[in-house]
Amino acid sequence: MFEFTDRNLSREASPEPAALARISLGWRPLIGRDRRPIGVRLTLNRSSGELEVPALSALLDGVLTALVCQANDEPVFPHGLIVLSPQDIALDAAMSGWSAPRNVLLELGQGDLDDERRLRQMFEIQRQGVRLAMRLDQPVAPQPERLQGFQYLVSRSSPSTRPSFDRTGVSMLALDAATPGEVEASFAAGAHATVGWPLVAVQQREPIGLSPAQSAVFELIRLVQSDADVRDLERVFKAEPLLAYLLLTLANSAAYRRPAPVSSLGHAISLLGYQRLIKWLVLLLAIAGKDPSTTPLVYVAVARGYLIEYLCAAAGLTRSERDEGFVVGAFSLLDAITGQSLKDLLQDIRLAAPIVDALLGGAGPYAPLLEIAHAFEAGDPLALVRVKAELNLDPVDANRALLQALAATDALQSIM
Repeated sequence: MFEFTDRNLSREASPEPAALARISLGWRPLIGRDRRPIGVRLTLNRSSGELEVPALSALLDGVLTALVCQANDEPVFPHGLIVLSPQDIALDAAMSGWSAPRNVLLELGQGDLDDERRLRQMFEIQRQGVRLAMRLDQPVAPQPERLQGFQYLVSRSSPSTRPSFDRTGVSMLALDAATPGEVEASFAAGAHATVGWPLVAVQQREPIGLSPAQSAVFELIRLVQSDADVRDLERVFKAEPLLAYLLLTLANSAAYRRPAPVSSLGHAISLLGYQRLIKWLVLLLAIAGKDPSTTPLVYVAVARGYLIEYLCAAAGLTRSERDEGFVVGAFSLLDAITGQSLKDLLQDIRLAAPIVDALLGGAGPYAPLLEIAHAFEAGDPLALVRVKAELNLDPVDANRALLQALAATDALQSIM
């Protein structure tokens, strides 16, 4: 039974390694009607060739134990919604006593409603305080009375299905909204959020140019990449009052415990450090831009960046290589985020050659890692095979890197 305590967040005291070695994870962001990320949906599949996996309760505990990031040397669990979606992994007896944090939902398949034993287990899980989601994967939706107690229905949506969903009174998470038109149709059909997001500019538009704040963000990224003096960064922040305000707000947030308020830009920059500052600047692209609908793209891009960075760390690569890996992932959607040519943007920033090679030519040491990030988003079981081939990492390390990347992305967004 998962209880979020310091004790079971230690690797030695947790079931994490054994569980994460036998499954293949996939993820998609949950995007609300206001076009802001509200959490993630994680799919759990048997790893390729695995005939047996640990009990579902142990698998879920392993995932939740690894789904943390470090803040002030303390483990922090995500604040956003977490939907755990086991695929073809049956409920076990221990699930009757399983528990989870309140922002975690367990997604079950529609077929579970037709099995009396599993139905009884559902009631027991609910009695433990676990919130449930139901995945509608059959042609005929269940009667509304059978869906009582479920917080969400997970389903492909269309206008023709809206009346049946309306009768249930249960909020819907829409699967497979792959185009802007499908996103709009899902929300029109009453979806509370979409599972996934089109990784292109939400509106097809002519290039609109960078906002002054975005230009300032790119200049700051260039300065950080070139290890410029703090005073050079201060000058750019001072020219953009909004960015300066956001920097001081971040430095004085609960994420950085200081005995006295931080009131100078130089102090704030030093407090964050260049490695943390560049990650925050990437997230600022959404705030500094002219199109608020690009926020989901920034969320996915930051998660990619953290994933590649953590995979590089697990493989023992240098700090510089890890930082370059983060930039590759974080800039992989830069054209969609800004509406500008990626070639022109990278020419202006003048990044290291391996970064540019990966983003523009799909070549160099980071290109396979970007493909791995794409594979995790697609729930591709071959993602772990690619990690083994490129970095010689075991499934445990790859799955842990993904979970920690998602937790770090949640933490970065929550302090904005």
